[in-house]
Amino acid sequence: MSNETNKLSPQQSLDLIASMINQAKGNVRNNSFYFLLWGWIIVAANLGVYTLLKIEYQNPYLIWLIVIPGWIVSIMWGYKKSKVEQTKSHFDNVNTVVWISYGVFAATIPFFGQFINYQINPVILMVGGLCTFISGFIIRFNPLLVGGVIIFCAGLISFFADQEIQPLIAAVAIALGYLIPGYMLKSQR
Repeated sequence: MSNETNKLSPQQSLDLIASMINQAKGNVRNNSFYFLLWGWIIVAANLGVYTLLKIEYQNPYLIWLIVIPGWIVSIMWGYKKSKVEQTKSHFDNVNTVVWISYGVFAATIPFFGQFINYQINPVILMVGGLCTFISGFIIRFNPLLVGGVIIFCAGLISFFADQEIQPLIAAVAIALGYLIPGYMLKSQR
């Protein structure tokens, strides 16, 4: 084929981009499962940490081990969905890379807590807020955009809050930023 037949008109280019965005919207909306799963896990873990701190349990952060089954469920769900999923757009791939990168970040940052004065929750919230915002932007879904801003701002606020109250701030932010948009995405399928 010659180069002339491969060129798209400006309208065809816009139509192609619009169809990719709509495909990404559909795929991400079908994956509201992840926002709901992780929303509930993170809310439960933060409320657990807060409760264990209040009763002066020696190792309150061990509650975060509940993310291990969450990772297993996420991987199994993703594998199952990939077997039946329609085509993936570039936006789907970008969104996947954003969240895998966040997962790697969230799993490794606790090991460097001493370098950030153990302000792990605020940092994770801020980066998670950015990832949520990016997902909202990719699929043009305003509740995720707002959710990302809420989570990011909660991270900023947490820097100024007592470490004992940071889990409560995180639980509220995740409920507003993941769960509400997640249920809204689920209802739009």
